[in-house]
Amino acid sequence: MTISIIGHGYVGLVTAAIFADLGNTVWCVGRTKEKIEQLKKGKMPFFEPSLAELVKRNLQAERLKFTLNYGQAIPPAKVIFICVGTPSKDNGEADLSQVFSAFSSIAKNLTDYKVIVTKSTVPVGTNKKLKALINKAKKKNAQFDLASCPEFLREGTAISDTLHPDRIVIGTNSKKAQKILLELHKPIEGERVLVGIKEAEMIKYVANALLATKISFANMTAFLCEKVKADGEKVLNGVGLDKRLGRVFLYPGIGYGGSCLPKDVKALIKIGESFGEKMGILKEVEWINQSAVKKFIEKIIKSLDNNLQDKIIAVLGLAFKPNTDDLREAPSLKILSFLKKKEPKLKIRVYDPQTREKAKKILRDVVYSNNPYQAVEKADILLILTEWNEFRQLDLKKIKKLMRQPIILDGRNIYEPEKVKKLGFKYLGVGR
Repeated sequence: MTISIIGHGYVGLVTAAIFADLGNTVWCVGRTKEKIEQLKKGKMPFFEPSLAELVKRNLQAERLKFTLNYGQAIPPAKVIFICVGTPSKDNGEADLSQVFSAFSSIAKNLTDYKVIVTKSTVPVGTNKKLKALINKAKKKNAQFDLASCPEFLREGTAISDTLHPDRIVIGTNSKKAQKILLELHKPIEGERVLVGIKEAEMIKYVANALLATKISFANMTAFLCEKVKADGEKVLNGVGLDKRLGRVFLYPGIGYGGSCLPKDVKALIKIGESFGEKMGILKEVEWINQSAVKKFIEKIIKSLDNNLQDKIIAVLGLAFKPNTDDLREAPSLKILSFLKKKEPKLKIRVYDPQTREKAKKILRDVVYSNNPYQAVEKADILLILTEWNEFRQLDLKKIKKLMRQPIILDGRNIYEPEKVKKLGFKYLGVGR
């Protein structure tokens, strides 16, 4: 098929590259000339393992095309995917301005029958509004059906998640559109979930909210374990071995971040409240997530005897999770911003394998190191804020010699406490 993807962020670009690699002709439509020109040269706007190679391969095969022009991309397409951002407004509601803008541009360029698919995460009832918008703006002879196919890819494993998903949700009220989308997804693994549009809209929000709940539940458990002096990791491992529950996402730490969980939890709370539901569980999930950052900050300050003056803090990891350069809602930024505000003269040295250039635009008053060992030199405390695999393999004996004070605060529980303590470190994790 010929398909069009509106948006070239994590979802849009990965979706475009995968469908092109499966033999389709794919148009990817963007808004920024500079980014489109870079993509035409195979240069990525963000880091995602294996994505650059996939994009370059399909550019060379002329299956993947980038443009700013809806008039170029919409007419030849049989299926159009909307993959633009839906960030949170200040009140927690989803900002749908990019979605409505994309649909407006699509409507003006409809010529014959199209299946228009929302991959962006939108509140229930949004597609009904979008249908009215298109009907008002399209030419009389143009025909279309709407569908909702939420994505479940994870940054860092986006290629594998797109090719081998647990399920493919196809939400539409049209048998014709359903048949076309089943055909398009035929080469991709995963159980087919065939539902209406409203169910598809809800599935994504509820899935992300439940994942966020598991993380906050793990942190709630960790907070209690610290008070009763139990090892939270061992407790949660024992719980997670129950097949009804599983250990995935049941890990304590400094809280969840990224582009999905924070905004989707907020949006689902607002959706529920608009229908008269209190959404108390999710409000607690949010509160615990904020508490995880606050409690970690308290540990930092206490470990330095409540005195940040003339101290050097070494930080390993800024990204909200490993294998990505995404800093959106990253707990690390909240932690470091608070510490800097509390003590402006505090010296902070940071190392992250991928986020350096993006971080410089956000955190300006810190020193960016070229490797972990440079970051820890003469440091009074070491903070582990992202669980990159390379941090698990560090020479901790060398780290101890380089530091002024041998203190490690492990916000991701990547080390075994007893092993680190035997090396002479004061070690604190989360829930242990």
